[in-house]
Amino acid sequence: GEKYPNSFMYNHDAGGGSTYIMGPYPLMFGRLFFGGRAPEKVLAVGQVDELTGVDLQASIVLSFSSTHKKGVGLNSINNDEATPIQPGSGVANLYYGLLGESPEETLVIGTKGRIKICPPAHAPTKIVLEIKSTGRGTQGEKIEYEFPLPSLPEGAQEKDHRLYNYPGSAGFAYEAAAVARCISKGKKEAPQYSLASTLIGVQMIEDILKQLGVKAIGDDKK
Repeated sequence: GEKYPNSFMYNHDAGGGSTYIMGPYPLMFGRLFFGGRAPEKVLAVGQVDELTGVDLQASIVLSFSSTHKKGVGLNSINNDEATPIQPGSGVANLYYGLLGESPEETLVIGTKGRIKICPPAHAPTKIVLEIKSTGRGTQGEKIEYEFPLPSLPEGAQEKDHRLYNYPGSAGFAYEAAAVARCISKGKKEAPQYSLASTLIGVQMIEDILKQLGVKAIGDDKK
């Protein structure tokens, strides 16, 4: 594990803290199911370490209005690559932190059922769709979708993670393939996660850190 307080995870000037290190994953998921657009409101509460100045954990609520202007984060004219926009109002409740190991499970609750992204949610290999049945509490139809990680390179053992910093990193092969397809078509960004969508995420992180009371990098040196 990472040792406190000498690990980079607790180094403020190196970009440590839970929001920088873990926050981008749930923050991206929170927007994904609302078409990738920016939330109307971002509310954050959390815990800041007095010794290092980094945030240790945080709970975030994102609010999306049906009248809010749609972002372009996941829009694309490239139909074979694009993720469809899903408009509608709702809220996203998110948590991340350095103090403990969460289940890392993502649950999306809609009017017609639920979608469970099985752990680890940042590199999942299984999604469960539960279609709502008539009557509260009744068991509806359940559909499971599995998509295993790519095969490891020849000679590597199935449980040998020395090739990667973290388990599940073989899934980056899909990301690399998407980038290669875009480059071959002369595109400068991937439509699944565009520059505009990235900037929305950066703005959200800055807003959250401000609400938590975390100083911007370099502020203590001015």
